[in-house]
Amino acid sequence: MRVPRKQVSAALYTLLQGAYAWGLANPRLKLPQQVPANQQPALFLVKPKENISQNPARFLPTYNLQYYALVIVRSDALPSDVLAESLMDDILDSIEGALMPNPGEPQTLGGLVNNCWIEGDITIDTPVLFPQCAIWVPITVKVGV
Repeated sequence: MRVPRKQVSAALYTLLQGAYAWGLANPRLKLPQQVPANQQPALFLVKPKENISQNPARFLPTYNLQYYALVIVRSDALPSDVLAESLMDDILDSIEGALMPNPGEPQTLGGLVNNCWIEGDITIDTPVLFPQCAIWVPITVKVGV
């Protein structure tokens, strides 16, 4: 890979960190019970897998780095006139806007990668039984030559 993985992860984290006014943003995952309510909404970045393929004509690899932006929110810490679902929608809009600042153009993380986008199902855990909410946003980063 021509760009170090840690540089790609740091650039993605920096982009997401600036997408919203987080109570806490940390590239290292913490369990929700480790994050006080006054530090939520909180953002974490997780990279669970990679997919590498090769262009047979050029013998050059293409890397798809798979990340999750995990956002946690305590619904019982919100003002009574704010719905957790509404806040979670605002957060999703902010993340989507950061990953697609100019529709129709790739998000290159400052020229480091070919593209970076949300791909797949976004999992939203709303406060039905418990006040702790979570959003898992799947992000793909394509790095190739």
